[in-house]
Amino acid sequence: MLNPTLLNALGYTSPFLKYIVDLAIGDTKDNVASNKNLTTLELDAKKQELNIALAEAQARVAQELAIARRIEVAEQVEIEEFYDLNGDANLGVQGKGKAIALGLTASGQRVSKRIYKFTGVNSTLSEITSEQEQTLLTQK
Repeated sequence: MLNPTLLNALGYTSPFLKYIVDLAIGDTKDNVASNKNLTTLELDAKKQELNIALAEAQARVAQELAIARRIEVAEQVEIEEFYDLNGDANLGVQGKGKAIALGLTASGQRVSKRIYKFTGVNSTLSEITSEQEQTLLTQK
């Protein structure tokens, strides 16, 4: 721990330096406290990971709903879907004297892609869905 007299002397000569020292001391105290609560930090990290996964799932649902709404009000929709599976494997044998080396590598990749092309807007359906959305929002 730093000498309080030294800290006061530093603070009186330079407020910025005192701020930096206070931050460093605060971080040290936080680190000591966090070492005691490592299990608490691990639980918090797992909770944060779950929250992130939930947010990603909600974003995917929102995206699908937005696409569905756009499909609903478009006059014409063209959807192209691409699926591709790629695989690669290698097998190798090498011998030197009494030693033999055997190697095997493999890799795979799955690619899927959807392309949406919307043309026009069916104004009647657009008005109806907008009214429905407003009704739902006012009910909440």
